Amino acid sequence: MRQFNIGQVVTCIPDRFLRYAAPGNYEIIATMPDRDGDRMYRIKSPLEEHERVVTESLLVKSEHYHPTGDNPQKSLGSRIPPPRQSV
Repeated sequence: MRQFNIGQVVTCIPDRFLRYAAPGNYEIIATMPDRDGDRMYRIKSPLEEHERVVTESLLVKSEHYHPTGDNPQKSLGSRIPPPRQSV
């Protein structure tokens, strides 16, 4: 039985192959056939244009925001005033 469902938000724990993965939360995009007894998933970060394929052992349930929803960190830019221009 799979631990995660499509649409669920998870955190990816990087290993030596994923050390350049974007930090933060990922959404489960699809389940894939098992490989060598490991459950496989396609995941997507809002910080990357591509999807990743990872084993279930590298994922943990996340209690944070949905990656495709509002990200409080993204909205910070709109609250930072533009630099002052010297006269």
